[in-house]
Order: sequence, then structure tokens, then C-alpha cells
Amino acid sequence: MHFHAEHSLFFERRQPLWVAASSIALTCGVLIVNASARSSTLSMIGAGMGATLLLFAHARGQRRMAPALAWAVAVVLLAVLGGVALSFNPDVILETSARVLCGVTWVLWLGTQVDWAALRQLLLSLRVPESVVAGLDHALMHGVLTQREWVQRRDAARLRLGSSRLPLATWGPLLGEGALHAFARLEGAEENALLRSAPGKEVETQLSVHLDGVAVQRGGQRVLERLELRLGRTEWLLVCGPSGAGKSSLLRLLAGLEGPAQGTMTRLGNRISPDAPLSARLDGRVALLSQNPEHHFIASTVAEDISWGLLRRGVEAGEAERRSREVASALRINNLLERPCHQLSFGEQRRVALAGLLVLEPALLLLDEPTAGLDPVAADELRTLVERSVRDTGAACIWATHDLHALPPQPARVILLRDQRLIFDGATTEGLSKPWLVRAGLAVDQGEEKAC
Repeated sequence: MHFHAEHSLFFERRQPLWVAASSIALTCGVLIVNASARSSTLSMIGAGMGATLLLFAHARGQRRMAPALAWAVAVVLLAVLGGVALSFNPDVILETSARVLCGVTWVLWLGTQVDWAALRQLLLSLRVPESVVAGLDHALMHGVLTQREWVQRRDAARLRLGSSRLPLATWGPLLGEGALHAFARLEGAEENALLRSAPGKEVETQLSVHLDGVAVQRGGQRVLERLELRLGRTEWLLVCGPSGAGKSSLLRLLAGLEGPAQGTMTRLGNRISPDAPLSARLDGRVALLSQNPEHHFIASTVAEDISWGLLRRGVEAGEAERRSREVASALRINNLLERPCHQLSFGEQRRVALAGLLVLEPALLLLDEPTAGLDPVAADELRTLVERSVRDTGAACIWATHDLHALPPQPARVILLRDQRLIFDGATTEGLSKPWLVRAGLAVDQGEEKAC
């Protein structure tokens, strides 16, 4: 059984490792014999055997998997075949055609027996460096996500044009924007990989964050001005403001992805000056949940992605698996552990991304619009899960949002941002009152509303 995707790179149920190994060995043996023997009869026999196995696999419900490598090899060989055909030598054409048919048939059969999860496990058992396998894993998953992005953009263009056929001029912008989106996702994933793999820098302190006259600059433009902020070690803090107010920039500053352009930041007892490099700004005790959960995925399956940060910090594989399963159970995603990350719904992606952070037991948890895009029930569940995790670990938590309908009840303090400046820092009851919400751009003044 496979997932509903017609060309899934992951099977619903993992195959035993010996099945993958024997299938690969058999296919490689046939391909070697097929390439070395100059006999069209032998190649046709091999093609017939491969076709029989392929039909048998299809009858058992194993759909054909079409890895990019298989199609690349097929296209190259067919191109060679076309070149040979130009010689008009019937014997050469017959022999080459039989070889191509045999090779393609066996490679397609191999796709019904081996998925990426089994191949990945086999590569690791053969002592292929984990960094190499992880790189392949990362590239595969983001390739699938990019393909999905292009399909979504293609379908949107079809709807807007009211036609199934798109003009040739449409494909350039469509593919270009999809590629730019893919690069942005890869950049986000790289940043989150740095955060999740960074070592902790333990220093005893009562303050989680202390900002003193901090400004943040990006692309030659100020995105935050003159920030003054203190946050206790186990304190909850709401950060509210309209889109563009600087909420994400503040969280990126606190995570260490951005450095202060002026002023000083002391975070968990470590002082960070304006000239501090990225390596000095990162701290493994700080976790950031960004707005797009796809930017968090580093490994291809849920279980591997959750345990990724633990393994990079030197935790033994067995212990990492145990802790990952505990967090998955707490977040009620233990039924997703074997699922590929690219086949998750948006709400499931949110929980998996959060699990990859909470398993690291951060001392400072930064949440950027954590309920955005979720329905009210899913938003309430996520809020409850965060509250429980923060209570169990004793972490400080900063919840940044412009959605005032899905706020956690714990924070007794709120800061309001508008136009890249902090305009309020005080009690939640006062900060979320109508006058302050109007000043922050989060509510409409009744007088202005009537005037409209």
C-alpha cells in the first residue's frame, strides 16, 4: 500500500531492510549483465522478467514509483537510442532497444520495492557518512515541496485564465516565482537548522532577556528602534502589533538570527554586542517557531525531523528516539511519526515543527504568529499544548501575534509595537484595552468608523 500520491517516494508501511537490499542487488546484477552482454535475445528475456515482476507488483497493490533518477536515465538512454537509430543499422537498433527496455523495466520495478526511507536506512547501514545522507534527505524533501509549489501555481494560473492550457509566456514567471519561493524556504530551513543544532551557553541569571537601547537594521534600513525590554526567566510575554510593526524582527533578534545595530542585548546571561558574529549570537537554549512551518523541516519524515536537533547535539540515537516519541505523544502527533513531512496538513506541520523545538527543552521559546492559518479548534489545541510544555520546562515564552482572538491566558504583560517602535509595555488588561489597541493599529476608533 502507498500513499494517495501517484508517484510517492515513501511507502505507507516500511519494508524490511533485507527486501530493499535484495531488490537493489538483484536489479544491479541484471543491469550489469544487460550492459555487458551484446545479445538482444538476453536483453529481451531480462525485459520480460522485469515486466512480469512489475505486473505482479501492480497486482499486489504496489504502484509504480517514478524517481527522478530513473526518468533521467531513461531519457539519456532514449537519446542514445535516437542517435543510434540515425545509423539505420537494424541489428544495432534492435540490440540497443532491447537494452533500454530491459533497463527501464527493472528500474521501474525497483521503484515498487524500495522507497526513500528504506534506501536511506540502507545507506546508513553501509556506513555512508550521515552528513551525506542528511544532505540527500534534505534535498529530496525540498525538491518535493518545490514541485508541489509549482503545481499549486500552475493550477492557480489555470483558474485565473479559465483554461487548462497555459500560454508559453506564463511558464517563465510561474517557474521563476516558484524557484524564488523554494530558495526562501531553503534559507529559512538553514536558519532553523543552525538554531536547532547550536550548543547551549549556560550562565546563571534571573533575567531571560535584557535589551538596552537596541536597534535592528536590515538591508540598510532600520526595522526596530530604541528597544528597552526586560523579561524574567520564567515569564510569559505577549507581543502584539499590526503586520509590519516589527514583531518578527524582534523575535529574530532574540533568537540571534539578527544582531543589534546599536545598543546591547543580554540573553540568558550572555551579552551580545553589535559586532557579535552569528556563531556568538546563537544559543541552543533558544527556540524560534517561525510563521511558515515548512521552513523548519530538515529531514524527510516526522520522526527523523523531530530527533534531528538532539542527534546534532550529541544525544544517543536511542535516547533521542525516546524523547522524540514522548514529545510527539504530548502533542498528539505520534500517529504521524512515519509520515513524510511534505504530506502533512498545515495544522500537522505546525505541531511537528513545534515538536522539533520542544524536544530540545528550550529556556526561551519564541513563537511568531503560532495560530496563523489554523481553524479555531486547532488554534485552541496548539495554545493548550504550548502552555503545558512551557509549564513543564519552566521556560520563558514570548508569543507574538496580531490575532487577538487566540491569545494564551497566562501572560500578565504585553508589549505593543507600531511602526518599528515599542509604544506600550505593561499589564495585559491595560495594553489590550480599546484605547491602546487603537493607538497600536489593532482596532478602529469609533469616531473614525462613523466618519467613514
